[in-house]
Amino acid sequence: MRFVMHRRIRNQLPLTIWQFLDGRPGHENQVKGLTEAISRNHDVDVFDVRVRSDLSGLKSLLPGRLDFGYSLPSPDVLIGAGHSTHLPMLASKKRFGGHTIVIMKPSLPLALFDLCLIPAHDRLLFPARNVIRTEGALNRVRPSTRQNHERGMILIGGPSRHFHWSDSAIVNQVQAVACNSELRWTIATSERTPASFLRLCEETIPHIPIVSCRDCSNDWLPEQLSQSGVVWVSCDSMSMIYEALTAGARVGLLELKPLFAGRISANIERLARNSLATPWSRWIKGDSLTAFRRPFSESDRCSVAVLDHCLSQSWAGLRQGLFTDFLNTNHLLDNSSARLESLAGFTNNVHVPIH
Repeated sequence: MRFVMHRRIRNQLPLTIWQFLDGRPGHENQVKGLTEAISRNHDVDVFDVRVRSDLSGLKSLLPGRLDFGYSLPSPDVLIGAGHSTHLPMLASKKRFGGHTIVIMKPSLPLALFDLCLIPAHDRLLFPARNVIRTEGALNRVRPSTRQNHERGMILIGGPSRHFHWSDSAIVNQVQAVACNSELRWTIATSERTPASFLRLCEETIPHIPIVSCRDCSNDWLPEQLSQSGVVWVSCDSMSMIYEALTAGARVGLLELKPLFAGRISANIERLARNSLATPWSRWIKGDSLTAFRRPFSESDRCSVAVLDHCLSQSWAGLRQGLFTDFLNTNHLLDNSSARLESLAGFTNNVHVPIH
């Protein structure tokens, strides 16, 4: 187990945040994205709690497993994503206090957590007062106005349990995109991208540079997205789709056949139906890629909710107006209260991109 203290941001009495990290890049990206958004509105002291095998799940309840916490400041906020972080977070709250913030739908009852940030495409049997529905996955990307419309990114996922992965299908679509555009393209891979895909790219489209996720820092992709006017993403990666949307790029979807009709494939269809992203099959027939009228950042929006919950005496006001349900609102976020606006000035420039 390892913990790391991050730099204090400003001269306020800081919130102490424990980040529970399970080693999965997608989960850690969401946790860090929320923490960074909180730090833009309030001073923070952040500690990374690495949830390794000796701390995950029920093992966190064994004697001595939480003793690391006695060497840290007591947490104000505990944030985690991924099933292995849930019990360690709850056990740490029981011993050391703080507010638990779980990202994505937990395997444990929602009522056990103080706040649950759950994507709208995850089905819930019953609504809960401590749930905030999010538009996709949280991330570390910031809305940008620096897009270079001569630059394009191609983000590649890999085999998943939702889609039938095909190297040739993706490469053929990438080749068509490159041949019908004069943009300077860069392909960025993920942890799931198979080596066979890279070999096929080198044979078929050798003129497009490929950057492996293993060869760049965590800040590389957010910076590249902030400068790219067009981004194509393989449809198996919801997290990368929402990173591109958050950056404010025009987004295209490289298509794969779904293995079954589920929540992920349904969300892809919803994005296309609402013109938030354009599938390759529609683009090749003449449809253009569109961008949001105004950028949005779910990490920023949720950070306001976290701060409101942690800094206020009452939870009841949070569920009024702005945070009732993101997907059921269709107005500018500047209708929120003055106190929420003071926590996050970005709200005056955010438009809810759901119709």
